[in-house]
Amino acid sequence: MSFKVIKSSFLSTVQDYGRLNHGEHGMSQCGVMDEHAYTWGNHLLNNHFNNAVIEITFGGLQLEAQADTFIAVTGADLDFKINNKSAQIWHGLQIHKGDVLSWGVPKSGVRAYLAVKGGFDTSVLFDSKSVNLREHIGSKLVEGDELPYTSFDEATYRFIPPKYIPNYNKAIVLRILPTYQFNDFSINQRDLFFNQNYTITNANDRTGCRLSGAPIAIKKERMISEGISYGCVEIATDGLPIILLKDAPSIGGYPKIGTVFSLDLAKLAQRQPNTKLRFELMNIHEAQKQRKKFNQFFEISF
Repeated sequence: MSFKVIKSSFLSTVQDYGRLNHGEHGMSQCGVMDEHAYTWGNHLLNNHFNNAVIEITFGGLQLEAQADTFIAVTGADLDFKINNKSAQIWHGLQIHKGDVLSWGVPKSGVRAYLAVKGGFDTSVLFDSKSVNLREHIGSKLVEGDELPYTSFDEATYRFIPPKYIPNYNKAIVLRILPTYQFNDFSINQRDLFFNQNYTITNANDRTGCRLSGAPIAIKKERMISEGISYGCVEIATDGLPIILLKDAPSIGGYPKIGTVFSLDLAKLAQRQPNTKLRFELMNIHEAQKQRKKFNQFFEISF
């Protein structure tokens, strides 16, 4: 039993929670860009939190079901249809053999997620099913690909309260935790960073997101490359921020003013170029409290 790819898209890949234990080997974290949409998709189907899904960027994908099962589509509104009829997102759905699932152009957001009951049974590479094109681990979906899953005929999906469905058209505030290099930035530099609206540029993908705005004046000194993490906010030599995302390399050589709170990065994953955003500081204890609450609700543990 599987989904057959009838039509490929700009970028659709298999992703799970990520490749979390291989940073010491120089491998990226990988995994889904929008953790909020991903975890709700699996939760709706009573799946394990780490079950693999399909991450669909900017739509265009068409799949044909080869067996009955249950699915949930969450994240961006990419004009999702079943047999050419509009279908619900953020909701569990039963599908049947021969049904054609399709995603069109974005109405809201960037990335949609297709979760299937039991998860997709694709290859595990370095302890994860996540595809990372930059590191040549796996490949994007192309016409004729088969995505295996287990057939289910018993309804197991849940209901999601509307308050948890995000509005992807809103400007966002990204909360950041200061890094050990935070105090290397002067008060004037920090004031400029926190008191302006930045704009998401076209240089925005799974590796990172470049922002435009008023540049911070910094000394153009070379740094020794060092370990970096998901969500780091580097200030490049042009004085503008780069937010490192799931497929970012494991080392970098720009000074880092902070790290975006992990749950806020899901919001960034759904914003298109020209969206405005701001930064604000976040207390580490509040970040830990919110992270713990999220992990407990979705039963996330490693």
